[in-house]
Amino acid sequence: MTKTFYLKAEPRTLMGKKVKRLLRNGIVPGALYDSKGQSQPVQFPERELLRVLHEAGTTHLIEVELNGKRVPTLLREVDREPITARIRHVSLWALPMDEPIETQVPLAFTGESEAVRMGGTLIHPIETLTVRCLPRDIPEAIVVDLSILKEFGDSIHVRDLNVPPAVQVLEEPDAVVVTVAAPKLAAEEEEAVVAAEEVTSETE
Repeated sequence: MTKTFYLKAEPRTLMGKKVKRLLRNGIVPGALYDSKGQSQPVQFPERELLRVLHEAGTTHLIEVELNGKRVPTLLREVDREPITARIRHVSLWALPMDEPIETQVPLAFTGESEAVRMGGTLIHPIETLTVRCLPRDIPEAIVVDLSILKEFGDSIHVRDLNVPPAVQVLEEPDAVVVTVAAPKLAAEEEEAVVAAEEVTSETE
């Protein structure tokens, strides 16, 4: 992780249905969770919150200033209005910087597969990886190079990924990250890969 974002919060006194007053005034209610799961009600300026969440996503640290102290956090959950998609509540997770955590890191697919150029279909049942590392070592994404997929049936597994030394991937090493199916077999291949991943998840 190379960048930390800053967000100022204030203690929140309005609870329940009364938080609608905050939303009408451009303030988003939220909660700050500690490592024990205890939460503290807080509130954020909506405009600044939107900017930070857009840039930080789920893998960058967000330093929340509350009562004059700065607390390193990660985004935990965003609750939105179902129709307008406006944020109506946000939860952040306060992190001890010297303790490893488990979190989700997205995959970034790069390069071009020769097998796809020949008409194959790219199938990637995994979009994110569960990793364990110190908060400062969380990668923004894990790169998957598609250019090594030369022929139909070629696959990239979790064990093939180039992961930083400080990051431990918790997925099964043999799990398929991406594969290329021949044109007429694409549908069957996708169903088989997804089914295999579901079986693996159920047995863990």
